[in-house]
Amino acid sequence: MSKSANDYCKRILDLDAQIRFAGKIVNDQLVSSARRDGVIPLLDKQLADLAHHQVVVKAMMDKMFVDKMGKTDWVVESKGKVKLLTIFQEDGILILSTEPASDHHLIIEKIKNMETSNAAK
Repeated sequence: MSKSANDYCKRILDLDAQIRFAGKIVNDQLVSSARRDGVIPLLDKQLADLAHHQVVVKAMMDKMFVDKMGKTDWVVESKGKVKLLTIFQEDGILILSTEPASDHHLIIEKIKNMETSNAAK
């Protein structure tokens, strides 16, 4: 994982205290990640890898519907102990886990604003 990619994930964590984990998937591989200090992972390494693979498979399946329904911007899964956000970006997929009560709309807007301000630089 590159330092700049890991820095990106750390900057994502800084956007909202409710974000537990941020990861970037590029070319079907998790290339960077960051976890908030003090957060205990809910999944072991093997299950986490499987969860990341599941995101890739869902993204590939989603492409079948683009022509008819349009491109997917983001997906939210709400589970009992965590909320999972999948945000489709030009260069890959940003995956987040947040606290269950997080405001995912606000988090997504913060990410969009961060990227808009970075693109303007």
